[in-house]
Amino acid sequence: MTDKSVSTTSTGGKLTPADTRTTPDGKPYPGFPLFVHQSGRWAKKIRQKLVYFGKVSGGWESALAKYQAEAPHWHAGRRPPENPDGMTVSRLCDHFYAAKEQRRAAGEITVRTLAEYLATCELLVSAFDGNRMVDDLAANDFAKLREQLAKRVGPVRLVNEITRVRGVFRFGYENNLIEKPMRYGTEFARPSKKVLRLHRAEKGAKLFTASEIKTLADAAGVQMQAMILLAINAGLGNGDVSALNHSHLDLSAGILDFPRPKTGVARRAILWPATVTALKAAITDRYTPKDKADTDIVFVTKYKNRWEGKDRDCPISKAFKKLLNGMKIGRKGMSFYCLRHCFRTAADTAGDQRAIDRIMGHESSHISSAYIERIDDTRLQAVADHVHRWLFNEPMAMNTTGKRGDK
Repeated sequence: MTDKSVSTTSTGGKLTPADTRTTPDGKPYPGFPLFVHQSGRWAKKIRQKLVYFGKVSGGWESALAKYQAEAPHWHAGRRPPENPDGMTVSRLCDHFYAAKEQRRAAGEITVRTLAEYLATCELLVSAFDGNRMVDDLAANDFAKLREQLAKRVGPVRLVNEITRVRGVFRFGYENNLIEKPMRYGTEFARPSKKVLRLHRAEKGAKLFTASEIKTLADAAGVQMQAMILLAINAGLGNGDVSALNHSHLDLSAGILDFPRPKTGVARRAILWPATVTALKAAITDRYTPKDKADTDIVFVTKYKNRWEGKDRDCPISKAFKKLLNGMKIGRKGMSFYCLRHCFRTAADTAGDQRAIDRIMGHESSHISSAYIERIDDTRLQAVADHVHRWLFNEPMAMNTTGKRGDK
């Protein structure tokens, strides 16, 4: 590439770069109006909203041309007119992802969910060619996509992928981006319940033994130990743990009051004294988060971020897998989330379905559940006591506060 000084020339009121050198921040020249978004696309914030102008891999020239054509509309607070010849797969995905990113900014969906939507959009652009018109897609295209997916993912993941793909096109129709609902054909179907049952039977139960859980907790670092005890004591999953705030905990009373981030369903649990002790140690050992928005977050990585992560790779899953391998406990398909399965399985024999549902953050479909405002703490305590007895093979003794404590 020729090393020239950067200059611009005026063409119809628009600035055109004289060369293609890149600056340290990825821009082709100083003053370039767009920036490189973490999703790998050129973007600009206009009227407090992120707008995308194509993939970085597609070249900055096309992104600049798109920006120059559409900017007057965005700055005026209106959406640019769509391609009169129809909506492309790439543009539909851009609209879909931008809408979901706004949901994330409002706290309505998690970073992990947003990452899954991004991966689905990338899948569609790769499988169908981003420049292809949506109304040109036919049933055989979706049948081929399903065939490709089925070769590399299991039935459960396939269900989720098909659901998200359908969601992208449903979004397009409901927001008047495409004229008619997409017709997928008979072969772009989710795996049947029978297939899912057989797959689950083949993989085996997602359960650790009580001895394995104790071994893992004893060998874990300060933060992971608290996470493990929260998972088996109160049925928390990866997303729950990463989103846990100090305001959700009353450690003096040993209570967790934490609506599930995934669904918003109320959840309350009685914490074992061992869990409280582990949480206090984790909070004392906690890193100061670099993002002020995470000030109230309980668990912070050594990189000073949430354990939620920024992509499909969950830091909690990675750290737990490393622990499993180190203790030689790993079995195929076993993960941190399996501890939630263990809690639910152990709690089941306590015989109080509604109390278990409140701890798990599950909402009953029965009409009577709408009238139940709270579950008495004595019932939640009984479930906690029952699971503690299963894990430690001993009951919890009464402590000085009148609550049950670890014997």
